[in-house]
Amino acid sequence: MFQVLREDASQADVFQAAVQPIVADVLNGYNGTIMAYGQTGAGKTYTLSSIAPDAIGMMPRAASVVFSEIAGDPDNTYTVVMSYIQIYMELLQDLLQPQNNDLQIREGEDGVFVAGVHEVEVKNMEDCLHLLQIGDRNRVFAFTALNAHSSRSHAIVMLTIMKRPNAAPQNRALGQKVKVGKLFLVDLAGSERLKKSRSTGLRASEAVSINLSLTTLGMCINARADPNATHVPFRDSKLTRLLQESLGGNAKTSLVIAVANALQHVDETLQSLQFGSRAMRAVVNEHTDFKVINAELVAALDKREDKSHLLEATLLAKEEELEALGSLQQVLILIVRCYG
Repeated sequence: MFQVLREDASQADVFQAAVQPIVADVLNGYNGTIMAYGQTGAGKTYTLSSIAPDAIGMMPRAASVVFSEIAGDPDNTYTVVMSYIQIYMELLQDLLQPQNNDLQIREGEDGVFVAGVHEVEVKNMEDCLHLLQIGDRNRVFAFTALNAHSSRSHAIVMLTIMKRPNAAPQNRALGQKVKVGKLFLVDLAGSERLKKSRSTGLRASEAVSINLSLTTLGMCINARADPNATHVPFRDSKLTRLLQESLGGNAKTSLVIAVANALQHVDETLQSLQFGSRAMRAVVNEHTDFKVINAELVAALDKREDKSHLLEATLLAKEEELEALGSLQQVLILIVRCYG
């Protein structure tokens, strides 16, 4: 499914089209990813992270929906944690604890994760906005000929949502059943041509690193779209390694293509649209996390056990009634014998 939004589309329009359905799925135990892709200066960071009152971005809106849904669900207890990282010249850096400037990507039973990343529990949208502002202050931005405030890194906000049913007291000993959904909001650094950006020195090195990682992302997208492909080069960059689940595993992914409305950028616009077209053909396996399935099975077994306990209690009560009736019958027999 795809949708083209006019240049006068509001942030609310973008959210409704690309983000809201995925947020709803994350609350039910899926992993979801929102990626913003496009040339530098096309509005990706504005789309995802704006906190302007009249143009709230996708990340604050997603947080607002999450906490609104939580407030309206008295049957479950939720825990939400947030982390915020950037990939700068192939270094994974913690934007909430900048001293963690060389984080490592690991893989475990639950898939790919960032070892040692700082996670903060958040209670409302305001907490998320506060952390977003802290992280944005630690991101690498720089002036280029194409963008006076150009992102020089890929930035990823990660919201982990744990959903636990409010178990009846008799069930608590059986263990908690937890659904875990993860929402990734990915602000990809903009692709740029060195001739146009007139970048030199460090800025040129940054641009080369950005373009290489975006090229690898494109190769992974191409491989996922090709039914005959035998290898997907996820490990060729930190970006694709971290987004491995989003690109081909347990995830629902939405790609927002941002383009510049100017004739001088027609080549970059065409390239971005071609990238989006290939991404539409990529195959992603959408399923709830296996732990969630286990949890749902355990919940079903708990219900069966509850019914079993109820039947046992009912049977015991009936047996006690029969015993009482038997005792009453014996008493009546004795009375008849004594007075008969």
